[in-house]
Amino acid sequence: MKKYISIALTSLLALTLFSCTKKADIAGIEPKLPNLQLSSLGYQQSSPFSLTNTLQLNFGATAKVPVGKFVIEVLDGNAVISTVTFPAWSGYDLTYVPATGTTAAVINHSISYVLQDTNYPNTQVYSGAIILKLSKLNLVAGKVYGIRATAYAATGTLTSVLTQASFFKIAL
Repeated sequence: MKKYISIALTSLLALTLFSCTKKADIAGIEPKLPNLQLSSLGYQQSSPFSLTNTLQLNFGATAKVPVGKFVIEVLDGNAVISTVTFPAWSGYDLTYVPATGTTAAVINHSISYVLQDTNYPNTQVYSGAIILKLSKLNLVAGKVYGIRATAYAATGTLTSVLTQASFFKIAL
């Protein structure tokens, strides 16, 4: 019996000392990745928020196609109470008013991203941030809201949607 235990332990030790590494099959995996996929949506601030706060949403996404607009919807239950549309994944929302000689620029919401390193030659990996001015979103003190993010491909026909219910609260 001791002989079999000794053999088993020696085998286990040999397996842990000598391991092989396997490289990912990039050519085999990449075609299976979705053409457009929001993978995460969250924030690092502490809720509840004041209506005077800004909320920074963080998102992750992958895309094998050129990206287009990005839409954020604020939800009260299932009802959409506010929509913020960004024409691109970098810049300002559609309420942006550029500065003129007599007025300052009006910036309500913004979006930006950084491309992450990847071994996939035809896939982009995005790490992004969205800044929302809560005072511009028709929110009510004391309520809890959800967020629905919709990423669009440049063609407008391909989308990826990610919804976070009961996502943040506005303080009384």
